Amino acid sequence: MLARLEQPILSSSAHLPIRGGLSSVLKQRYVPREVRVGVTIHFEGQLRGEEQYVALLQEVEALAIARDWRFRPIDEAEMVLNRVIDERSVDYIGPVLGIECQPHPKSDRLRFEFDRDLFMQQYCKTQFAGSEAHIEIIELLRKVAPFFDKFDVFDEGEYWELGDRTILQVNLDTVDALLAEALRKDPTARGPIRLDNGRVVDFVSDPQPESK
Repeated sequence: MLARLEQPILSSSAHLPIRGGLSSVLKQRYVPREVRVGVTIHFEGQLRGEEQYVALLQEVEALAIARDWRFRPIDEAEMVLNRVIDERSVDYIGPVLGIECQPHPKSDRLRFEFDRDLFMQQYCKTQFAGSEAHIEIIELLRKVAPFFDKFDVFDEGEYWELGDRTILQVNLDTVDALLAEALRKDPTARGPIRLDNGRVVDFVSDPQPESK
């Protein structure tokens, strides 16, 4: 049986304090700017069949238990999945099954979510979780890769391709420096922030007031 993944108390740009009162909000059309540039692992694939789907669930659950990751099943009768297919935005609407886990308190949730045809397209940001969490996720992806007819991974940390911890750390440190500089230049910026959907935003900042 899958252990329940509790819904954490999350921050969202919609819940940020509003400065200057409602009139100021209406005047400035307050919509915080969200920035997402942190190192992320993108992955997609087509499972070979139902047997491989069951095997994947067992593999992910076993590793989650071994590493003390919280996890839960995904079982939605109807859900919208936003995807990019052949460089076009394509929304899938329909039943979704799979498993979700939390590899690190500061990473995205890691979701293996499949449509009715057992196709999956997902990503997981690890920028603020560190190199060890990143490597653990890559190791899990390597374990489940044989269950797919085709499995593609694009790792912004380059560990999937190179297996080099030093290069991975350099990539994480480079983005850390860029984010620190951006936060330094913008006094309204704050982050990282976890959204209600479990995604991590590098930072949000207030829009500039409209010039009079």
